[in-house]
Amino acid sequence: MTLWRHFTWPAWRDHPGRVLLAILAVTLGVALAFGVHLLNGAALAEFARAARGVNGQPDLVLRARSGPLTDADLVELLERPAVAAANPVLEAVALWPGQAGPDGRALSIRLVGLDPLALLASAAGARPLAPELVPQVEGGTAEALAAQTVHLNGAARAHLPAGATTLKLRLPQPGSGAPRDVELQVGGRIAAGSTPLGVLDIADAQLLFGRLGSLDRIDIQLAPGIDAAAFTASLPPRWRAEPPADEGARLSDLTRAYRVNLGLLALMALFTGSFLVYAVLSLATAQRLPQWALVGVLGVSARMRWRLILIEGLVIGSLGTVLGLALGVGLAAGALKLLGSDLGLHAAGGSSADLLFAQPLLMPAVVYAGLGLAAALVASLAPALTVRRIAPALVLKGLGLPAGRTLPAWAGLGLLALGAALAWVPPLWGDTPVAAYLAMLCLLAGGLALVPALVRGMTALLERLPAGPLLLLARERSRDQATEARRSLAGVLVALALAVAMTVMIGSFRESLTRWLDQALPADLYVRAALRGADGLPAPLQPAVLDALGRLPEIARSAPQRTARLRLRPEAEPVALTARQLDTGGLPLVERWTGAAAADTLAVWVNEAARDRDGLVPGRVFTAELVDGDRRLRLQVRGVWRDYSRQSTALWMDLADYRRASGDTGTSELALWLAPGRSLDAARAAVRRVAGDDVEMAAAGELRTLSLQIFDRSFAITVWLQAVALAVGLFGVIASQSAQALARRREFGLLRHLGLSRRELLRLLGLEAGLQAGAGALAGLAMGLGLSLVLVYVVNPQSFHWTMDLHLPLARLAALVGLAFAAAVGASLLAGRRALGADAVRAVREDA
Repeated sequence: MTLWRHFTWPAWRDHPGRVLLAILAVTLGVALAFGVHLLNGAALAEFARAARGVNGQPDLVLRARSGPLTDADLVELLERPAVAAANPVLEAVALWPGQAGPDGRALSIRLVGLDPLALLASAAGARPLAPELVPQVEGGTAEALAAQTVHLNGAARAHLPAGATTLKLRLPQPGSGAPRDVELQVGGRIAAGSTPLGVLDIADAQLLFGRLGSLDRIDIQLAPGIDAAAFTASLPPRWRAEPPADEGARLSDLTRAYRVNLGLLALMALFTGSFLVYAVLSLATAQRLPQWALVGVLGVSARMRWRLILIEGLVIGSLGTVLGLALGVGLAAGALKLLGSDLGLHAAGGSSADLLFAQPLLMPAVVYAGLGLAAALVASLAPALTVRRIAPALVLKGLGLPAGRTLPAWAGLGLLALGAALAWVPPLWGDTPVAAYLAMLCLLAGGLALVPALVRGMTALLERLPAGPLLLLARERSRDQATEARRSLAGVLVALALAVAMTVMIGSFRESLTRWLDQALPADLYVRAALRGADGLPAPLQPAVLDALGRLPEIARSAPQRTARLRLRPEAEPVALTARQLDTGGLPLVERWTGAAAADTLAVWVNEAARDRDGLVPGRVFTAELVDGDRRLRLQVRGVWRDYSRQSTALWMDLADYRRASGDTGTSELALWLAPGRSLDAARAAVRRVAGDDVEMAAAGELRTLSLQIFDRSFAITVWLQAVALAVGLFGVIASQSAQALARRREFGLLRHLGLSRRELLRLLGLEAGLQAGAGALAGLAMGLGLSLVLVYVVNPQSFHWTMDLHLPLARLAALVGLAFAAAVGASLLAGRRALGADAVRAVREDA
């Protein structure tokens, strides 16, 4: 404590802004990382809560292995003594005419038919089936069972006109998909759902949906003491019973790669903040170097000096971590308040505090606190080692800092080789490319290790030039202090490498997306039905509408498309199947099957997610089942196509093959090409006259613009993070060069005494800074290009199953590298001005 009182505290008291800036760097890094984690956890918790509210909490969910369940299945199930309660469920999606959703399109409302009596009976017990779906009515059971009555949640009531007692909805008729308007009485309230939701009696639902006697599923509550596995084994083969899906866990699996990448992006602030802490401690160490040398002569051991610098880093890290955790909670709460407690889902969810604190907090807080402390301690290691290995007598004589140690060049090359090898390792944890992240870390470390060798190599090239006094001094100084160049440029070098990597990756992604949109959207106008089936897919367009659209003079030709569902394996979740005329284009293939076509198979093309997750490689023959047609198809993969519209499995098939195999002649979407000389507005008006409000339209240009706008918004934060990283790196250059300049004050004084002017000394510093910054810019560019290869060819395909073509935005890269070089040189010159301000005679006299 004596050393702290006499050395650390006076320095902090005299330069509070510098210390506060270091604490702020750790605070922001921890806050961003912890806040992002809390937001991710709140989003998953809210989604899981909403899913449990809508789907209930049964012991088992019963479905038919083929087709729908029937009322007879419900009766048979209720006769089993092991069943305590059973709730039949039938669902549909209706259009709410006259109401618009958040995207401006016609509002859809999910309708759930169920048995209110079963829910009320289970609610009276200790284990309610679906408490948030129980209608809250004033008239008791009779009102809950009232015919032609729908009970709405808060999201639906928000769209209900004031004083309205009835609700007009539009439903597709089963099979044909023809629209049918129904009018329902508005009943009580339900608590479930984050989007518009209505609950009806199961009998009304079967009648209104046109599915008399049919059920989608039956939620089962078992009697006490009944084993679910044994009960499932006793069921007839036509039934399939399983525990309710954990929607929160499913969403967690689907979004793991996104959340990990976002978390690592947030940790960039902490990573760059560690360089700021390093810069602050290095500057403070350099300013106090004579005092450290004096106490070393007076008996303070090197271990004690080393320990005190680490304590300084620990105090900065501790204060920054505590403030960062608190600020992270505040940032997360503010984001929840801004977006709503439902994270923008437009529902009446719980409070922000409930969402934040309904998740485990202790372990994440400990982890992020540990990261903050580790960043500060690692940043303080270099200054601590510098103080530990100083020679007090030499420092008191003004000979500056001792020469830094450096890793041999082979160590850097070995790290680069290790990084290249790790990049080939497949993902070790789901879709999270852990090995790829380690590869990027190895590439960064290897590049940093090779900076001294690069500085020496550039210095050797200067030997061919005429050796003037300043050039000779700069060359020898750069060769002697190559290790210090790595330390002083570490922050800006890493920031530049990450900025180059992100610039190349984003540029490659955007260019690939633009080309993909040009291929995937060959038509001028796209039309689909506004109505949705119970599965959420567009209902078929009516034949009369299709015929009328085909005769419009504004339309030159059209291409129909059918969207269906396919089950790759029994019990597996359905995947998307799109059938269209393949000769109309829009199939950006990345792999083709060049072998022979298998006999008695239909050709399909799969996206990259299907290839990676389901093993559907070109040439493979497999059998799949049409979910809606109950037909099994023998298929062969003829190619793999690039699909930026989804991360899940999807297949394409020729429309003629699909219609022959399925017997389904419906059309879900229609691509339209304009006739020569016809305007897009005229075509829109003509389509609206024919189809009315039952269709949705979008022009290809609008879809392209919207897609690119979403892309740009998604990556806008990376621009700010790159700017912050570069700014922190440049501050590290200023502080590190200030430390070096302060340690060289006597050297500068001697050179001034020997006849060098202040202008010549600045030129000397400029030459030294140019050599170091040039080496740093080249190293940062090379490291960034290496990191970009990992991002483009490894991280994105493994995380999101999206490949892309490498595109180098040369103008942006040149501007980025030039700006970093100029800023580093300017920062070095700025740092040297203060040291050169001292009088030369005084500087030499200090050495006497």
